[in-house]
Amino acid sequence: MAQLPPDGQILIQQNDGIVSIFDQYSQEVFHEFNPSEANETSITMGKIWHDEKLTDEQRCFAIFWSGYFYAHANK
Repeated sequence: MAQLPPDGQILIQQNDGIVSIFDQYSQEVFHEFNPSEANETSITMGKIWHDEKLTDEQRCFAIFWSGYFYAHANK
């Protein structure tokens, strides 16, 4: 699990093979994907990039961590 800057309110976490990006207080899920599926990961990264609920900094970190989960799911 990782907290996204600047305040750590948004979390990215893998649970039972699915990565979720969500608000830790409201539990609102912004995005979910299976990191072992390259196409699904790529599509979700595109959705993250255009998500207006996230700040520029949060989008960059969410994409970074999405790539991390993808890389470790496909060793």
